[in-house]
Amino acid sequence: MAAEVILVIEDDVHIGGLVVQVLREAGFAPALVRDVRAARDWRQEGNTPAAVLSDLMVAGSPGPAQLTAELAEIFQGAPLALMTGVPPRRRAALGVMHERIIEKPFELEALIATIHSMIAAPLP
Repeated sequence: MAAEVILVIEDDVHIGGLVVQVLREAGFAPALVRDVRAARDWRQEGNTPAAVLSDLMVAGSPGPAQLTAELAEIFQGAPLALMTGVPPRRRAALGVMHERIIEKPFELEALIATIHSMIAAPLP
């Protein structure tokens, strides 16, 4: 059975590299892009992720409040989690209301558990 493809959208080279390494070691097939435009291009090339993991403040985003809608449009049906260091009150002020937030800094085990739960039970 092929490994589940997880698209990681992260513009910080160090964080993106770490997330990709951890996901690969956990048995996933991670793909890393640096911004929303590259994510759109990746999808238009015919790639389909089992899940999408994106930084909230990623380059090329229409804004934090609009990011989830844009990614939902690009990756219809794929579960999405957002990684962020933005505190909950600030996220609320920015209009970010998403069910799956991974707080930076995060435990690597929590990241993997989140990905497993996304694939097992994607949110509607």
